[in-house]
Amino acid sequence: MMKKIFKFLLITLLFSYYFVAIALNFPWINAHLDPLTLLGKQKIVTVKQHVYLGTYPDAKRLKILKSKYGIEQVVVLLDPNFPLSRGLVRAEKKICRQAHIDFVIVPISYFSSNVMDYVIIKSIVEESDKPTYINAYTFDKRMRILKNVLK
Repeated sequence: MMKKIFKFLLITLLFSYYFVAIALNFPWINAHLDPLTLLGKQKIVTVKQHVYLGTYPDAKRLKILKSKYGIEQVVVLLDPNFPLSRGLVRAEKKICRQAHIDFVIVPISYFSSNVMDYVIIKSIVEESDKPTYINAYTFDKRMRILKNVLK
C-alpha cells in the first residue's frame, strides 16, 4: 500500500513539474530543476570510438563533453514541433553555436519503430569524422535501438 502511495506521489510530482514547465519557461525551469539531474539519471554511453549516446545536456554538461570527449557534433532526437521539446532544442542549438559545435536535428518520435529513422543517424555518424554526441531527453527506447544500430 505504501509503495502505491509513493508511486502515485512521484508520478504526480513529475506531471506537475512538466505542467509548470510548459506554463512558464521550460528551458529555464529545466536548467534549474531538471529531474534527470536531481535523480541522478543522466547517462553517457560510448557506442564506439568517437560516438556517444546520452541524455539531454545543459551548457555545463556540454562543455564537459567537449573537453573530456572532444565532441564536435551533437545530434538531437527531440522534435522541435513538440511543445516540451521546442524550448530545449532552441536552448541546445544556442549552446552548441556558442561552443562551436555542429548541431543536427533528427526528430524521432518516442513511439517510432521505423528503422529508416535510425539509419539516417547512422549515415550522419559514418559520414562525419567528428566525435559525436547523440541525445534525447532521457535514455529511452530510441537510444537503446540506436545503440544496437550503431554497433
